[in-house]
Amino acid sequence: MSSAKRYGHFVAVFEHGSLLKASEAINLSQPALSKSIRALEDEYGVTLFDRQPRGVTPTAFGRALERHARRILLDIEQSRQDLSAIASGAAGRLRIGVGQALVEVVEQALSELENDYPQIETLLMTDYAEGLTAALLENRIDLMFGMTNRLETDDNFQTVVLATDRIVGLCNADHEFAGRKVTLPELVGTAWVVPERGEIVRSALEAFLLVNRQALPRYRMITNIPSVVGRYVRDYGVLSLLPERSLSSYRHYDLATFDIKGFEYIRKIGTVQRAGVYHSEALRAFAAALTRVLDGLETNP
Repeated sequence: MSSAKRYGHFVAVFEHGSLLKASEAINLSQPALSKSIRALEDEYGVTLFDRQPRGVTPTAFGRALERHARRILLDIEQSRQDLSAIASGAAGRLRIGVGQALVEVVEQALSELENDYPQIETLLMTDYAEGLTAALLENRIDLMFGMTNRLETDDNFQTVVLATDRIVGLCNADHEFAGRKVTLPELVGTAWVVPERGEIVRSALEAFLLVNRQALPRYRMITNIPSVVGRYVRDYGVLSLLPERSLSSYRHYDLATFDIKGFEYIRKIGTVQRAGVYHSEALRAFAAALTRVLDGLETNP
């Protein structure tokens, strides 16, 4: 039996927590499934599941293997789809992940790519940075376009920085902070709209405040949806923080920017891919198109 099938059996048992339920789900006899799991355990020299009267529970080894097993199965499925695409005459597949703030850049790059690759098959997903990083590790996407700051030293990834910009404050055009450099005492008691915990813009703000022994502000809304951010900043007088390159998403909301004295954070924008993975011609062409779009925005902001 191939290792690929054993990984599939392992994932089925992991998901169902029972050899009986897993065997029914994958249409394999329970003795054959049990034999397959033991063969995988012998291959690694560890116990992957604790057998109990009412089912099985993954061990620490089993929990560690789960992510790798899923990625192996996805790699195999991707290889089948890639070969099928070539056989059918398609130009290839793109699976791209991007944060909400950079969707317009990706849209422009994909439009440019359509001229040279009209038959290309594309999957485009948006998520927070943590979700996109997980999708990349699990081989659900081939490339992530967004902030690279936290991933440049991670050996799991290959990063290419394409542009940089500053993080600035966002407020209503009539707000007292508009166009100013604001001091920390002035921020006391302010309300904010910010992305989820762990997003780099929010993390940078919180780290800056904590280092300077300032209390965290009140978060009135937590979201990364530009239309919601723009409306809350415009209509309710709350503050936000965003990269300068994202200001175009708020051009219809009559907003202004401000700086926080002492707060200097440079966002690095680029592509992130899994290290040591073959990159198709279509993927390389897409990365080149991203570079051209960003260069154009730099010239004509």
